[in-house]
Amino acid sequence: MTDSTAAMIFIFDVPEEKQAEYLKTTIEKIKPFWESHGCESYDIWQTSGGSPAFMKIMLFKDPDTMMKTLQSSGEEAKPIVELYNSFATNITNKTYVKKT
Repeated sequence: MTDSTAAMIFIFDVPEEKQAEYLKTTIEKIKPFWESHGCESYDIWQTSGGSPAFMKIMLFKDPDTMMKTLQSSGEEAKPIVELYNSFATNITNKTYVKKT
C-alpha cells in the first residue's frame, strides 16, 4: 500500500441542451454513488464561456484503493457508468498519482 493520492481525470463534452440535466443527475446520483464506494472526492469542472467541455476529477486515498474501488464496483456501477455515458461524449481519461 502506498501513501500517494491517486486521481482519475476525465475530459469530455456535454451538449449544451443536456448540461443542466447532466449536472443535476451528477449531484443526485453519480457523485453520491462514487463517494460511497471509495472515492474521496468527485468534482466536475466546466470551461468558462458556455463551452461543452467538462473535466471530472475523482480522488482516491491511494492507487490501491482506486483500483479496488473500480474493480469491486463492476456490476453495481454499470448503471451509473451508463448514465454518465448518456450525457458525455468525446471522453478521454488518465490516471495520476500525486508525487509531492
